[in-house]
Amino acid sequence: MKKYYELDEELRKVLDEVRVQMQTTVISYPERNPHDRVWGANNYPGNCSGKVALGFVDKLRADSMFELCAGSGTNYDMCKDYDIGYCGIDLNPNPVRNGIKPMDLTDMTQEFPDEIRTADMIFSHMPYPGINRIKYSNGAWKDTSNLSERDIQNMSFEKGMQEINKAHMRAYLSMKPGAFMVMLVGEIRSNGKFYSMNQALCLPGEFYQSYVKIQHNTWSGRQGRTYGNTQRALTGHEMIAVIRKPGGYEICYVMPRHYELDIRDSKNMATWKDIVTTTLKNIHGNASLNDIYNQLEGHEKTKSNEHWKEKVRQTLQRLAKSGVCKNTSRGYWSLAA
Repeated sequence: MKKYYELDEELRKVLDEVRVQMQTTVISYPERNPHDRVWGANNYPGNCSGKVALGFVDKLRADSMFELCAGSGTNYDMCKDYDIGYCGIDLNPNPVRNGIKPMDLTDMTQEFPDEIRTADMIFSHMPYPGINRIKYSNGAWKDTSNLSERDIQNMSFEKGMQEINKAHMRAYLSMKPGAFMVMLVGEIRSNGKFYSMNQALCLPGEFYQSYVKIQHNTWSGRQGRTYGNTQRALTGHEMIAVIRKPGGYEICYVMPRHYELDIRDSKNMATWKDIVTTTLKNIHGNASLNDIYNQLEGHEKTKSNEHWKEKVRQTLQRLAKSGVCKNTSRGYWSLAA
């Protein structure tokens, strides 16, 4: 990276700006570009400011950077201005910059360029899977190689996150000891559902720090959009996870996993009050004791208690005393409200 005195006035101002922002774990760049130049191709939706990667290059004292999903060439342009060693990869078979090489991250037979093995920092801003209005293949670039199905942007959230996590693990295995990986991910609202990439993110190596990046000029904001369900707010941030690779042969990582369990089969976490209340909610209206017994019989909670029917009746009495349910007639129960 160039010395401070070697930079022109505008690049000094930008570097000063990111150094102020990187003093805390909440970063915000309302102006995406320096005042006298544009970093990256503007036709790419969702690309972030080159100031984000610059802040981490400077903070982590990295002399070189490797980028996953380099897309618009924003960070290529930024690194060129600051004389930072750079190599990037992207699904686009005709990348927008010479320093970006075509690679399909979902194809396990393709090797990373060797520049990843010497880079001080990996920067990853993957496509956000499941946002149907954004298109990269046959959107930001013309798909002449039938790669649309390999585009993470076009995948479901679950499938896309599997591919993102595999890509991050592959990149981690290629990193040199002591190198950092900076992963910028979003929170997605699509078709009435909320998805958190951050919560589904695999974290290899040492979890070094996390940051919040404030979003500006968002699609929802430009559309003046509000959600009909006022219990939800418009998303105005992204999350950044920073990991560091220690030395040695060991591969360590944290992988989120989705679990499903019938509450009636929960021996320890769910109490009898939890289970009986849930049973009343699922029966709807008045429920006889036999109705309740039939819903619970054969499940793990009842198998662990020989006198489970007596326990159900005792639990109903306790819930009625606290106003959660009520005894509507002899042997019949319902929720209080």
